[in-house]
Amino acid sequence: MLNEKKIRQFIDTRTRASENTKLAYYYDLRSFVSFVTSPVPEHNEGLTQTQLNLYQASLLKLAKSSQQRKITNINLFLKYLYQSGDMPHFYELQHVAADAFGRENHKSAGTTQSIVNLDIYYQKVLQPGDLIALLILEFGLKPYEIQQLHWRDFDWNFKILTFENSSGLKRILPIRERFARLVRPIKNADELFAKSRQFLHYELKKTSSLTSSDLREFYIRQRVSEKIAITELTELLGLKSSHSLEKYYR
Repeated sequence: MLNEKKIRQFIDTRTRASENTKLAYYYDLRSFVSFVTSPVPEHNEGLTQTQLNLYQASLLKLAKSSQQRKITNINLFLKYLYQSGDMPHFYELQHVAADAFGRENHKSAGTTQSIVNLDIYYQKVLQPGDLIALLILEFGLKPYEIQQLHWRDFDWNFKILTFENSSGLKRILPIRERFARLVRPIKNADELFAKSRQFLHYELKKTSSLTSSDLREFYIRQRVSEKIAITELTELLGLKSSHSLEKYYR
């Protein structure tokens, strides 16, 4: 499962990557595989969370930029293995924490983003608009994408949301702990997901002074502040190209 053949198969799927990027993939992934596997084949029983934790700890001696590159490359590889059926469980490394978003004015794309305290959205989920706001802030979903959700798509054990759009394209989105803590007790939100787009916008207005587009932009800016690569963010948002995101990375 974790071997050089799989590494090369993964790299072959990165058709838009430059040769230098592919080389970085290769060295980062070969180093990772070497760390988490034993030279004795019969001792390899599959990847575990403990192995990931040990590997993550080994990165602490590196510069943050190097950590972020390795983490991004390895997470893309792990997602590929899960989606291709080569790994029974979804794993990912945690991104290096960046400065808290909103602590001070944040410039991007030539504009100044006003300070907004997003903590107010993480208090309690008491009405539909609270959940709608969290779905946008945590996953960057648009209202019409929320309509395509099903409660069964949320895997609370492995902390992932598997989103499949009307075209059959799947996205594996990580569920963060504070989202799980607030939303998991709901038990079932399919009734909300079945509502019209107009209903979702109306309920959001009752909860937030920000529009769905505003909240989605906060999601994007938060991911950028965490140093997530533009290619990974493009995949998280289900975009066909990264063109619309380039302004956030200038």
